Parts: sequence; structure tokens; C-alpha cells
Amino acid sequence: MSKIKAVIWDLAGVVLHPIRGSFNSLLAERLDAPLAAVEKVMDGEENRLWDIDEIDDTAFFTYLLNALDLPLEKMPIIREFVWKDFYIDREMLTFIKEVKEAHTTALLTNFPSHVHDFLHRYWHTDGVFNHIIASCDVKLVKPDEAIYRLALERVGCEAHESIFIDDRQINVDVAKRVGMNAILYQNRESAINGIKRLLAA
Repeated sequence: MSKIKAVIWDLAGVVLHPIRGSFNSLLAERLDAPLAAVEKVMDGEENRLWDIDEIDDTAFFTYLLNALDLPLEKMPIIREFVWKDFYIDREMLTFIKEVKEAHTTALLTNFPSHVHDFLHRYWHTDGVFNHIIASCDVKLVKPDEAIYRLALERVGCEAHESIFIDDRQINVDVAKRVGMNAILYQNRESAINGIKRLLAA
């Protein structure tokens, strides 16, 4: 195996987590809406358009409330939800800083345009990642192979010289198909141990 040059992390579900449950279950709780209905919206085309910055927060939140047959008066709940109900795993962040001492670090995320502001203002990740490849900027979303290839180009390495960590099996499967060393995130300990094994190989 070639020496690993870059370690690439997903954001939501790996470095960023909801205070309880999942993104969808917590949003359903906050809005007092059926989980199945929330999941349908979040798996839909409008969410993809939000992630690539084709529609802004207000447009997507309006669509979400209309799709759930909820009043627009609930808009402040969603605006607060997208930052207040999530936290950065500081232990994972500390590990990423350690990895950065000898390797390139990157964030590869499907996320709307507020991601940069939130990373700085609320989640305090400045300086941890050498590169941030966000769907809102590159107009591509995982699991499209093109976004992985773009990430590899940005970090400056071949696929086999990289490690990618994501909490969604389909994203991990596509990363492996591209040739990356990919780890399915299940918990912090197993993810860190998996990265350490690959770095030591």
C-alpha cells in the first residue's frame, strides 16, 4: 500500500452530530411533524438543490413547511435548528488536528451555503482542515463520483493515497469504487482506530 497523503472527512454524522437522534428525527420532533414525511422531503430533489446552493435557506425552509402542511410561523424553529441542535465532536476534532501534523486534511460534505459561516461562527473549526469541499460550492453532491475525484484533485493525491470517512454506506461504497481507502463511520472510537491502522500500514 502506498503511503497515505490525505485524510478526508464527511461533516454531518462524522464530525458534526445532532444533540440526540438523527437530523431527520430531531427535525421532526422540533416541528411536531411525522418522521416519514420529513424523511421524504430530505431525500427529495429540493434538498439536493439546497445542497448545491440553487435555492437558499429561506426557499428551502418554505418548501419544507409547505410540504409538511405546517404554517410559515414555524420558520424560526428551523432557522434555529440548523445551528443550535448540533455540536462538533471536539475529541474527533483534536484527532484531526493530530493527523494534520503529517497529512493533508479535508472536509467533503453535502451542505448548503451557510456551512462556511457555521464552521467559523458556531462550530469553531478554523484551521483544522486544509481544504473544505462543500456541495454548495462545487455544485456536486455525494455519492456522485465526480465530487470524490474533485476532492482528490484539491488535496493533491491519488485515490489510493487517501482515506475517506463517511457515515453513509453508499458514500463509502462509491469512494471505494473510485479507489479510496474508505471507512464507514459507526462511532468515534472505531473510526479513529480504522484511520490509525491505515496510516500505520
